[in-house]
Amino acid sequence: MTIERDGYEPYEPDVAGPPDTLPPAEARQAFKRCMATKLARLEMLSRLLKANGVEPGNSDAAVQDLNDWFYAHVEADPDQPGLLLPDWYSVVHDIALFLGDVMIERHPNLRWEFFTWGKTNVSFQRHVIMGFSTEDPKFRTNINIDCMVATYAHEIIEHGGSIPSYGTVLVRGTPIDVDAAAERHRRRELETDAFLRWLRMAARRA
Repeated sequence: MTIERDGYEPYEPDVAGPPDTLPPAEARQAFKRCMATKLARLEMLSRLLKANGVEPGNSDAAVQDLNDWFYAHVEADPDQPGLLLPDWYSVVHDIALFLGDVMIERHPNLRWEFFTWGKTNVSFQRHVIMGFSTEDPKFRTNINIDCMVATYAHEIIEHGGSIPSYGTVLVRGTPIDVDAAAERHRRRELETDAFLRWLRMAARRA
């Protein structure tokens, strides 16, 4: 990262591959480690933010300051278009933990959960926020905040010109130009208050 680090150490998940591809026992162990190291990761994030002139806090104003800083500074990997510099994936992880904890602090009925319902679900075997009053017992309503922050980061760098190439894929025998579809998506204006919107979404569901 080209920002001030002040001893910031990236998070090491100690697992090989995405959580949804891991054996259940290994994925659950990764979840337990994630929760066990959460306070240390939040301290790392706080140190990083203060070193770069951002005062951490749980108020809406402080969350927006965090969003502004992230939007302005998240960096693409110059050698791999569409991907972040490796250390930024750790910052994504830490910010997701922070935002999840803010949701829980504001709505104590919420909780971190290891999601095990449905192997095709994007949240499968990941740490998510659950406990919503609007929770659908069939679909297990959750907020996959880690995935949301990561997606937002990739959208930011793509708007900055770091664009991956996917080419054409066949869908039921029909060729689909994935790059063209992605380009249409990128034309929309990128929001600059995503973190606050997610907190409001959690409040409506809580």
